[in-house]
Amino acid sequence: MVAPRDNVERIPAPATDVLDRRYVRTGTPVILTGLFDDAPVARLADPLVARRELGDLRLPVRANPVVELLEGRTPPVRELRFADFHDQLATGEAAGESCIEHDTPEEIAAYIPPPPYVSLGEPDDGWVSHMFLSGPGSATHLHFDVDKRNVLTYQVFGRKRFVIVDARETRKLAPGSPPDVCYASALYLEHFSPDDLAAFLEYANAWDCVLEPGETLLTPATAWHYVEYLDVALSVTVRLARNRYLRFLAETAPAPSVELQAFASLFRDDARVGPAEAEAFAEFAAAANRHHLSRRRRAAKLDRLCTELCARLGLPIAGDAYHLDDIARRDAMRAVNSRQKWLP
Repeated sequence: MVAPRDNVERIPAPATDVLDRRYVRTGTPVILTGLFDDAPVARLADPLVARRELGDLRLPVRANPVVELLEGRTPPVRELRFADFHDQLATGEAAGESCIEHDTPEEIAAYIPPPPYVSLGEPDDGWVSHMFLSGPGSATHLHFDVDKRNVLTYQVFGRKRFVIVDARETRKLAPGSPPDVCYASALYLEHFSPDDLAAFLEYANAWDCVLEPGETLLTPATAWHYVEYLDVALSVTVRLARNRYLRFLAETAPAPSVELQAFASLFRDDARVGPAEAEAFAEFAAAANRHHLSRRRRAAKLDRLCTELCARLGLPIAGDAYHLDDIARRDAMRAVNSRQKWLP
């Protein structure tokens, strides 16, 4: 494994307003220490303790989710006890299998109190918690989250490597392949040689760190991320409530796109939305509410509109297609748009 860049700041868990102002609103990842040191979950840092106390918990286990990300196919699921799955991961018998993005079971949630940061965002948006358990050889493909939430990842035991890339670097990530799942990159960082990975992460201005047990990582809304399991590792995420702009963009658009993701990055800080951004948002909202159009046509028009808005606002995402699959995606988008009169 190539040594991580280790360029994510580590700080003692700060007050909520500090995390919000310095990191959430600026789209900057940060590792928080000490957030749950006094909570019952701290004793689960020893995987043998976790295995003993959570051993009978039933978990859905499936193959590496890259197939789901890139092809839209859900791999088959089998159910295992926590202890059995942990043992199979440790021996390599379950290599490549994971229990990820599973709603955090009550048996695990009971160990972790909600952090103070759940007060961020719109009160009626709520927050969501998921658990992740896998082992060496597993990785989560480079992608962005379409729900546009800031995510806190608490590392219970084991270590995971995180690569995070700002949406402004999207042109370097070969997005939009294939057209229906353009929230995933066409680049397989999991297959890069150490030298190639190091060079690419520098080129993409990536944040790169190893999350240790007891630490909590903030992954900013709209950021691309790649995750690699270095050990048998358990983590729990808290997906924070969004501001009104990010929530609307996530819930109204009929399909994800890199254009929409770049546009959304302008609204991570709702206090800094100026007249130009507000006008662009209103234009997007008007287009998004044209429900007389089919889902496919509305998605294509919003993609094109976001491209135009990004260009108008000076975001580097707008411009020529990135690669052959993206040319095909944009050609299809233009073909749909050419049959409508309300967008040129």
